[in-house]
Amino acid sequence: MADIDVSSLQPGQSESNESGERMGRSAGGHLVQLRKRVSEPGFVVTADVESRPEAPSEVITHEWASANVAFERLMREC
Repeated sequence: MADIDVSSLQPGQSESNESGERMGRSAGGHLVQLRKRVSEPGFVVTADVESRPEAPSEVITHEWASANVAFERLMREC
């Protein structure tokens, strides 16, 4: 995701690269990332916040649509 300059992202803004991976800054100012998994098939969505049982900071899924839903949720809630 080196082609996305995260320093210029404003809260609520996200960018994607040519492979569809996404990087954004949540409404609360935290970085949120959606990327393809390397070791296994699927996608991972992460946020740079402390994980809590009611609000995990990482979501692993095999479906692109589910990954995008998780990305949008973390963008709103983190």
